[in-house]
Amino acid sequence: MSALTQQLGPLFYPLMACSLIASLILLERLFVLISFTLSGRLIKAGLIVLEHHQDDDKATREEVLSIWLQRQQKVLASGIRLLHIVAMIAPLLGLLGTVLGLIQVFDSLALHTGPIEPSLLADGLGLAMKTTAMGLIIAIPAMLGAYLYQLWTDKLIHSCEHELNLRALRCSGVCTEALA
Repeated sequence: MSALTQQLGPLFYPLMACSLIASLILLERLFVLISFTLSGRLIKAGLIVLEHHQDDDKATREEVLSIWLQRQQKVLASGIRLLHIVAMIAPLLGLLGTVLGLIQVFDSLALHTGPIEPSLLADGLGLAMKTTAMGLIIAIPAMLGAYLYQLWTDKLIHSCEHELNLRALRCSGVCTEALA
């Protein structure tokens, strides 16, 4: 751990914070979305809401279901925006590390007289490359996870909405066998 701290310099803690946040959100959302997908809990809960409002007029029933689905969308998409933020900040931190590393190289060169040896450049260039790589290593899974989890969430909401619309039509006496 101390070697990594030394290799990443002053950006170790911000990069590790981004990594920890992204990892926790990715794991938590994975478990939540798997749970909702396998249990069918979303559709079951939606059917209970629909059942409570089956005697209401169509407009009221649709409004209630729309509000309920929006709330479920927020629950399922929780943390996805934060993943997008981490995916945006991590490469910027890596770029900042690149700049700091190059500044370190130029400072070393400014103080040195005589022939330039590769060892003068190694520390600064190493910092530059390692922070850039770490920023990308954090950002790529965060961005990929954010997009995939958003697609998964949208699919769950769409499936639930479709099922609830079919059931609502049945409550109104419409034959939905050809629509299912």
